[in-house]
Amino acid sequence: MTVTADWHITNAKVLDVFNQKFVETDLWVTGDKIVFLGTLTDGVASQTYDSQGQYVIPGLIDAHMHVESTTLAPTTLASVFMDHGVTRAFIDPHEIASVAGAPAIQYMLDEAGRTPFHYHVMLPSSVPATNFERTGAALHAADLKPFYEHPDVGGLAEVMDYPAVANADPDMMQKIADALAAHKTVDGHGAGLTPEQIADYRNVGIDTDHEAVNAQEAAERAALGMHILIREGTVEQDELAILPAINAQNQRQFSFATDDKTAVDIAENGGVDHSVRVAMNAGMAPELALTMATLNAAEAHHLANVGALTAGYVADLVVVGDLKTLKPTRTMVSGEWIDEHEPVQPRPFATNLMNVSLTKADLALPLKTGRAHVIDVKPFHIDTEHSIVDVPMNEDHEFMPTAEFAKITVAERYHDLGNGVGIIRGLGIREGAVGTTFSNDSHNVVIAGASDEAIVQAANALREIGGGMVVVDGQGDVTALPLEIGGLMTTTSVETTVAKTRELHAKISQLCNVDFDVFQTLSFMALPVIPSLKITDQGLFDFDTWSFIGIDAE
Repeated sequence: MTVTADWHITNAKVLDVFNQKFVETDLWVTGDKIVFLGTLTDGVASQTYDSQGQYVIPGLIDAHMHVESTTLAPTTLASVFMDHGVTRAFIDPHEIASVAGAPAIQYMLDEAGRTPFHYHVMLPSSVPATNFERTGAALHAADLKPFYEHPDVGGLAEVMDYPAVANADPDMMQKIADALAAHKTVDGHGAGLTPEQIADYRNVGIDTDHEAVNAQEAAERAALGMHILIREGTVEQDELAILPAINAQNQRQFSFATDDKTAVDIAENGGVDHSVRVAMNAGMAPELALTMATLNAAEAHHLANVGALTAGYVADLVVVGDLKTLKPTRTMVSGEWIDEHEPVQPRPFATNLMNVSLTKADLALPLKTGRAHVIDVKPFHIDTEHSIVDVPMNEDHEFMPTAEFAKITVAERYHDLGNGVGIIRGLGIREGAVGTTFSNDSHNVVIAGASDEAIVQAANALREIGGGMVVVDGQGDVTALPLEIGGLMTTTSVETTVAKTRELHAKISQLCNVDFDVFQTLSFMALPVIPSLKITDQGLFDFDTWSFIGIDAE
């Protein structure tokens, strides 16, 4: 066999994902494809790379994530991911789409096309996520359908509105039908759902789920045919609880997803490369963990010729010297080494969507008896407990924040239509306030604080910077990170973003006595499609009854 290749990679220990073993062999790459795996006596290559006995693995794949959660622009994040051996990601631009609609999806597609990294854009299925919150845009099936003609669209993103599926809502059914007609994947979102409800998802063609939080849920859903995307994010750390569900028979039903990770977390710990290390440290064989992060993820989204290192497959590969760290020596994407590419600078996405004003009067929280419905934070999880407890109040029967109980508000930021107010326990805010416009999924303003004055000051600061993240300390000093792309992402470098985020975290540590990411945790307090008690711009929302409730508990 005669092969003329662009690259001949020699002396490699190549991962065979089909048999889950490493093989000492050579790789031949032409254009963006691997053309042969093995030794050739008559092969000719333009260039040779001697891997010197190092491991060569397929490029890692993040099976579900939100770019906006990192606060980095798509092109910036792509460089960070590739530095960690991640070469492909399935992204749900639900956040920026909730802010600015179809033009925001087009922006993400345009930016994705400017980097060698493989972005597969999943079209947001649920904008708004529910009718219990006000958002900057609404996307219907007719708005999404034209995007399926774009080659970088991977399917329909997580279907969060289970009632719309169960009740066969016509628009939701059309969104799913359009994705399936385009031969694309439909992702699920089975937070808190029973096996019977998961079956409803399966019956309409939903293939994946990343909301399993323990081994029982994961095993049940895998047995129903769901592909389980094991989530290990900054707040949502479910991997160790799910790993016991994996066995020799069902292992092809599992891959990894970060879902929501901050820039600091990725810079310090990595993306799905971190998920692979977690699995290996828990006792999983490296060959299996890496197969889950590559071939399994590709097959979950029906990608042909992706996720393996053999003839006919896309030449996405990572050279690593040590399987324990997975630190890349060199990374190739579509047949080109990424160290030969200049960083791609992000382009702005002009929006002026900070039409919000908040006064102390808007934060009034009168109580009848002092017994109230309270949002109880669960550290490192995005769901909450719904507690009914006695809370402090003054002589006028107004709620009084303490180090145990803080006041939380979500204010509609697109048309200044009002705000909801509640009580949250577990953030440990002793003074000041913490606020952000990154609040899943409608991305209104969410602020928690120890005083009305600090909350109002935080709201004003967010309006002045055009959206972002702010901390107001006990003396009224403000530290802020502007997120100029829709109040969600920044055009600054990862180094600048990480440094500023660390500064914000240092300020928070002076106000809060907790060991988790307060911004990330706070961002999920406004997400009503996750159990159990949340808050939107319209008030307290009880997931279990799927309805709003008052603050007073009789």
